[in-house]
Amino acid sequence: MFSKYEQALHYEIFINEEYKIIKDKLQNAKIVFDIWSHIWFFSQWCLEQNPNLIIHVFEASEENYERSKEILKNFWENIVFNNWFVDYKEWNKELYLNQEKSMQSSFYNNQFLCSSEIKEKVICIDLIWYIKENSIKSIDIVKIDIEWYEFELLLNIDESFFKVSKTLVFEYHILFPDFNSKFELLKNKLSKFYNKINIYPSKYSEKIGLLICEN
Repeated sequence: MFSKYEQALHYEIFINEEYKIIKDKLQNAKIVFDIWSHIWFFSQWCLEQNPNLIIHVFEASEENYERSKEILKNFWENIVFNNWFVDYKEWNKELYLNQEKSMQSSFYNNQFLCSSEIKEKVICIDLIWYIKENSIKSIDIVKIDIEWYEFELLLNIDESFFKVSKTLVFEYHILFPDFNSKFELLKNKLSKFYNKINIYPSKYSEKIGLLICEN
């Protein structure tokens, strides 16, 4: 059912527990946002920690979205499914589909992660609008893994997003020289809203890693 790359991702999340640093927080959490959920291993892992969670999942790729319905069929009552991407504004984009490594489809086309020429038009909605539309006052954990687009989203989004997001965890990608300065700008911005900011570089590449913000 899974490619060798997806099996490797499964190992990272379920066996190696890449997100174990938020494991304790999940025990008392109520609402989780999984932004760019791919085939939703992260969501399933979260629900195994706390089966009472409500998870809002966002996946722009139609293929990943449909596959995830089967993967998460035992958790449907806990999940709000969204077949779109959430951004700092509403617009339409083209997604480069990495058919070999489904988790690395991206808005960018680059040899390091996604060199595909296959495109899919996707819908992007305003994240702040979504939060207000669903009357969400507080989000316990927001996980973002959006393949290089994290700086674009987080540097431009309205600051009210950080005020309702208690814990923010995202994968960063320093793939271009100007991303170093964007990373510094983002850390400065986040420091206004979070007391603790921890960075965990990947053991595979110094260019990527996890950043976790919490109070």
